[in-house]
Amino acid sequence: MRTQHLSVGAFHFLMLTIFIVFFFPANLAAQDSISQIEELEGKLENPELPDSTRFELTLQLIKLYEKSAQFKAQAEKSIELFHTFNPEAQADTLKKDILLKALSHESELKESELKGNLHLKLAGAYFNLYNFDSAILSYSDALERFTNQDSIYIADTYFFRAQAEDYQGNFLRAMQDYHQAQDIYEALGDTEYANYVRAGAAILFSKYGLYAEADSVRQELMSDAASKGDVENQVTQLYNRANDLKKQGLSSLQIKNLLKADSLRQTGEVRPYIPPILLFNISKFFGERLQLDSAELYFNRAVQEMQKSSEVNENHNSYLIAKARIELTKGNPSTALQLGNRALAQAESSGDMDHKLEAFQLLEDANEKLGNTASALQFLKARNHFKDSIFESNQRNSFSYFQTLYETEKKEKAVLEKSMEVENLKQVSEKRTTLFAFSMVGLIAMGGLGFLMIKLKSSKKEKELQENFSRELLKTQEEERKRISKDLHDGLGQSLLLIKNKVILNQQENAGEMLDTAINELRSIARSLHPMQLEKLGLSMALEQMLDQIDRETDLFVSTDIEDIKNKISKNTELQLYRITQEAINNILKHAEAEALRVILKIDQRKLQLLIEDNGKGFDFSEKYNDFQSLGLKTLKERTASISGVMNITSEKGKGTTLRFFVNVS
Repeated sequence: MRTQHLSVGAFHFLMLTIFIVFFFPANLAAQDSISQIEELEGKLENPELPDSTRFELTLQLIKLYEKSAQFKAQAEKSIELFHTFNPEAQADTLKKDILLKALSHESELKESELKGNLHLKLAGAYFNLYNFDSAILSYSDALERFTNQDSIYIADTYFFRAQAEDYQGNFLRAMQDYHQAQDIYEALGDTEYANYVRAGAAILFSKYGLYAEADSVRQELMSDAASKGDVENQVTQLYNRANDLKKQGLSSLQIKNLLKADSLRQTGEVRPYIPPILLFNISKFFGERLQLDSAELYFNRAVQEMQKSSEVNENHNSYLIAKARIELTKGNPSTALQLGNRALAQAESSGDMDHKLEAFQLLEDANEKLGNTASALQFLKARNHFKDSIFESNQRNSFSYFQTLYETEKKEKAVLEKSMEVENLKQVSEKRTTLFAFSMVGLIAMGGLGFLMIKLKSSKKEKELQENFSRELLKTQEEERKRISKDLHDGLGQSLLLIKNKVILNQQENAGEMLDTAINELRSIARSLHPMQLEKLGLSMALEQMLDQIDRETDLFVSTDIEDIKNKISKNTELQLYRITQEAINNILKHAEAEALRVILKIDQRKLQLLIEDNGKGFDFSEKYNDFQSLGLKTLKERTASISGVMNITSEKGKGTTLRFFVNVS
């Protein structure tokens, strides 16, 4: 049998055919992908592209990048896509899926900033989908990818994670993340974002019922914004303050702040979504009070402003509730009911507690107007149950917050005491060195022996006086420590022990009430250790708060006439006057058997006067003149002397006691 062989020319022809069949199409496909990528990149450079078109073209480009194994470009465009607006309902889900696909090639990426930002944007996508658990995990993953060179992104991640923790009800973790973000922003000199963080912390405080702390932060933010001419931040803080005042039942102050915000926002630039939300809330206020003309006036103004915003529309909760209130006032409860059901669905979807409470109240009122008493009762119970759950959460978080605050202050106090001990040892060492030098001089110059003896006697006398003073100071410190220990052990310690036993025995029917008592005791102890409100609010407002608390919690009738003296006296003088007022009122509560108390604080002709007066049993001052210790007046006298003030006492048996303190104002 003969074997047939190919010629050389035939062999070359066969190889060329194989190349054309198998390799040329692949090369053409690669060339085609490059052409498509270049074409799409060129189109996306057009700044006039509509958002929807830009979104679709970016999506196509990302797929081509992945197909051609350009994973870095794929990651960068996926991040860009996250920031591209798309009004479609599934846009956030699509963004999440695109970011997850980019992260499937994370091992091919080198830059820490790029990897961290992919996780950061994925967390943002989860956040927008209200999937806060996954958002928190992705924010944590981002922190693990970023390095020290990515400080600004680390601060952003802490800031955004704090918001997600807040939505999950993790108060302490949210507050810790806010503090981390603020510290980094301030270290980088980014005061704008540092203020955004402080505003977030204020919202967190108010959400959990810590209104004084929230308002203190907001006051600082408004002062800073006013000094910079930042109208938007001032309006935002006034709006948030109004919401807090509503929760506290202070409706007159609520509408005052809302109207002030409306007036102020017309004097400067604010983002388009702010005016409609503000005006809808003013409309709600008047609608709840059946003031139809005012409610419709502000509602119509809000609708006009809504046309300028892409973020507020007829599905927004503020619109739905304001509109429902107007319909209810007009006598259209069925329409109000439909709007209320939409508002409740929106609130449950977003997790907004305030909107949910408003929706419950609206549905209760609408059903009552329709005669559906069973449904009205159902929404009343739902609202009360939800409020109770918020209250219990507030109490738990407030307790944790103040416990952490107390522990921090205790540590700071221990550090301060150690520093004082070191300083005292240093002073003792310096005195010994000085005494040795004088002794040497005395040995050398015998002629100065007499002078030296006099000096030594004088030093000895001063030393004795100093030792007496030190003993008194130590005694006072020990008494104070003993008092704090007793308060913690007998009050808070016993309350918490009972709560623990209740929980162990599964008897929780009054555990919330007992926890409330424990929290109030802890706050009282914290205030007695260090008056934090004085530092935040100044003497006048701190005294007002203290006296308001006494008026609420005791049988005393309290009246006040307190001028605003902010920045007119030193911080030390403020502290001593606050302590003087505390001590005087404690004496009244313990010994005076009084029914009424009056406190006056004013400045007249460069002299500050503090008057504390009660209608108690009084005493014969001539009989007790020398017995300051038994009257509890020794501390008052010493504190007054420390600020170069004058104390005057007027008292008569059966006619009460009047204490006057005078301090010069520079």
